[in-house]
Amino acid sequence: MFNYVYLGSSSNRNMEDSIQHVKDNAEYLLGKGFYEEDIGIKKTLDVISSANGNVLYRMDILGGFYIAQSSLDLLLNNNTMEFKKNSYIGGKLELLGKYELPWAYTGINVNHFFSMIMSDSPDLINYLITHRAEICDIDRPYNRKDPRFFFNANTLLALAGDWDKLKPRALEFLDDPKKEKYSAKRYLYDQEFYVALCEKDTIGMETALKKLLEPKQAKRSAYDSNLWFDFYLQPQVLLYGKIAAIHGFDLDIDSPIAPKELIEYKPLEKYEDPYDFMKEFDYNQPQQVWIEMWEKRMKEAEEREAKKKKWWLPWFLK
Repeated sequence: MFNYVYLGSSSNRNMEDSIQHVKDNAEYLLGKGFYEEDIGIKKTLDVISSANGNVLYRMDILGGFYIAQSSLDLLLNNNTMEFKKNSYIGGKLELLGKYELPWAYTGINVNHFFSMIMSDSPDLINYLITHRAEICDIDRPYNRKDPRFFFNANTLLALAGDWDKLKPRALEFLDDPKKEKYSAKRYLYDQEFYVALCEKDTIGMETALKKLLEPKQAKRSAYDSNLWFDFYLQPQVLLYGKIAAIHGFDLDIDSPIAPKELIEYKPLEKYEDPYDFMKEFDYNQPQQVWIEMWEKRMKEAEEREAKKKKWWLPWFLK
C-alpha cells in the first residue's frame, strides 16, 4: 500500500479537491463526472473517425483523460499494473496528438515524457530514444534565460544512454556562474543526477535524488510540473529513478512520494491500443509523416463538408 503525502497544488486545491479533479477528468472516459459535451469522449472519437475537425488536438485531449485515469489507479487502488496500462494509452495518445516538431522545446520533462516513460512500454521508450533529435533539437545550445528545451533534451539523452553528449551538457549548466536563481533552485539536482548517471556512480545518483526528496525541494521541484501527479508524487525522482532502472541501476530510493514499486522497470506482458487509429502509428517513421497524414485527411474532410454545403445551399434558397 502507498501512503501518499500532499505536496501542494499550483491551482490551490487541497488533497481532496486535487483527487476530485483527477477523478472528474478520468470519468470523461465514461461520460460521467465533470462533463462537457464538446470535449466528451463521444464527440472526440467522432471528430477523429471523421477527420472533421482538429484531430490531433482531440487525440491529445483523449490522452489526458487516460493519464488522469492512470493517476486514479494509484490514488484509489494502488494498482501499478493499471497505472502502466493507462499511462501507455495516455502517453501514446499525447504523442499522436503532437502537431509540430520539435514538440518539447517548451514545458518541462515531467510533463512531456512522464507517462510514456513510466508506462515501461518498450515501444514508447524506444521511440523517444530513436527520435530524440526531432523531438528536442539536441544540438540547440544552452540558453540560461530559458533552459527548458536544453533540459528536455538532456532527459532524452539520459534515456538513450548518450553519455558523451549528456555529461558536458549537464556540467555546462552546473558550471555556469550566471545561471538564473530560479533554474539553480529547481534544476540543480536534476543535472547532478545526470552527471552521476554518466559516471555510473550509484551513490551520486542516490544523493541527487534524495536531495530532491527533501520536503522543501520536493515541493519546489514538483510544483506545477504535472497536474495529474505533482500534488502527491515527486515526478522528477520517479522519472530519473526509472531512467536509471532502465539502464540496470537499482537505486536505494523508496519514499511515499517516490515509491520503489513505481521506479522499478517491469514492462507489462502486453500493451494494447483501444482505438484502431492508434494502431496506424508507425514507430519507425518520422513523426512528420503522421502529422502530414492527418493534415491530408482533415483537408479532405473539410473539402467534403464544403461540397455538401454547396449542394444544399441552392435547395435551401428555393
